[in-house]
This record gives sequence, structure tokens and C-alpha cells, in this order.
Amino acid sequence: MEPAVALVILLIAAIVAALAIYLTLTIRSLLKINRGLGVTLGSVGEIAAKTAPVNGVLDAINATLLAGRNLLEGLFLKKAGPDAAGIVESAFPGEGTKFLRRVGRPGQVVAIGDTYPRGEAILNSLLGAPPAAAAPAPVERTSAKGLRPWER
Repeated sequence: MEPAVALVILLIAAIVAALAIYLTLTIRSLLKINRGLGVTLGSVGEIAAKTAPVNGVLDAINATLLAGRNLLEGLFLKKAGPDAAGIVESAFPGEGTKFLRRVGRPGQVVAIGDTYPRGEAILNSLLGAPPAAAAPAPVERTSAKGLRPWER
């Protein structure tokens, strides 16, 4: 046999041996991962079995909360009247339309802004307080030289 042929056969044998070692190590790692997954899967099954009874309790809690929300929305609608959806929209943008849909009322939702004069008047009358005065105009401050702070 010629030396070149023997060298090629020897190189091929070395490459095959390296691949065999690499694949053996890969198989060993995969078996270790498989054992770990088996243990984890058993634990996940236990957790699923232990939390299964919670679903019924959560459904009951949600039903109670829904009934409470409906009662509070009805009371809110009764007290705030036509402004109710606007108040909801002002506090929670995008919820005014959903509120009207839930209470079965048609209409346009108009956000009322930061203050609610009708509510303030009702609250003041219930508390016996005088009506709120209009906010005073802001005072313009100047320095000793007569310049405003941003003109210096």
C-alpha cells in the first residue's frame, strides 16, 4: 500500500472516531436532559392537580364581583344621571362607551374634564357648605427691576 493511501485511510479513521466521540457525548447530554424533563414534568403535573379546584372558586369570585360592579354602576347612573358616562370617560379613557353599553343606554360620551361642577354643587349642598368660589387669576410676579423671570 502506498503511503498516501495509508495516510488518507488514517485521516478518515481519525475523523470517524472524532465524530463518534462527539455523537456519544451529545447522546449522553440528551439523556441527562431527558431525565431532568421527566422530573420536571412530574412536578408540573402535581401543580396542575393541586390548582384544579381553584378554577371554581375564581369563577364564583368573578361572578360576585360582576354583580357588585353592576350594582355600583346602577347607583352611579342614578346619582350622576346623564353625566355618568362622561365621568367614567374622564377617569378611565375609553371606558365611557363600554359603561353605556353595559347599562343599556344610548348616547354620546363626553368627557367632563378635571372638575365636575354639578357634583361639587350637590356635595356642597349636602355638607351645608357655601358654593365654591371661582379660582383667582394667577398673579404675575416681577423682580425688583420690574422684569419678569424669563425676561432677565
